[in-house]
Amino acid sequence: MNCMVFAGQDRRLFSQLQEIGVAAGLEVVRFSSVEISGFDKIPAIIVVELELKGAIDAVSGWKARWPQCMVAGSIQLPVQELWHAAVAAGCDLVSNRGALPRQIRLKVESYVAGQEITKKAKRLRVILNERQGDGQIGRLPDAPDGPIAVFRIAEKLCAFRDVCPHAGFSLADGELNGKVITCPQHGSQFNVGTGSRLRGPADFPIRIYRVVTEGNEVFVEI
Repeated sequence: MNCMVFAGQDRRLFSQLQEIGVAAGLEVVRFSSVEISGFDKIPAIIVVELELKGAIDAVSGWKARWPQCMVAGSIQLPVQELWHAAVAAGCDLVSNRGALPRQIRLKVESYVAGQEITKKAKRLRVILNERQGDGQIGRLPDAPDGPIAVFRIAEKLCAFRDVCPHAGFSLADGELNGKVITCPQHGSQFNVGTGSRLRGPADFPIRIYRVVTEGNEVFVEI
């Protein structure tokens, strides 16, 4: 893990990443798209322009292939749902283009010093209700990046960001059919187990969270 990959087309950003990488002894490799499946090294860091076609799906694939690799998403405009979709896919860091080089420099310095640079999960305790069967059993309305709904489905617990990416309505108020929830306002559908978008008008998936049970207590990791 002695290289940094940049998937994007912004030459200025690539030049800045090159400068950071060279100073730290890291090779910096550029791809103009997210198609880096043939890359045969294990990158320490991947920086991707989130506006690229297929970027969100690519992030999920990279984190599955290289779980110890830090993935940073570069975003030009502060599109909130694209930001959340990137985090949902596994981005350890999302930042606008102007601020990203400084943050990458700090991450590279930590990496060279032998420190962990991937995101560490935090746990939030869930107060459960007495509902029987499938459906919503808890909610975290004040979570740092927006409300989180906790559902029981076929005796398994799942948690997801309770905001429809299309217009911001609560998904927990919608109809649940198996693992598929339908937004009550405009009909977008999502798999609450994987977060994937099944039907528009929403353009992005929803963020899901790991649920941890310890004795009688339930936690959501963010």
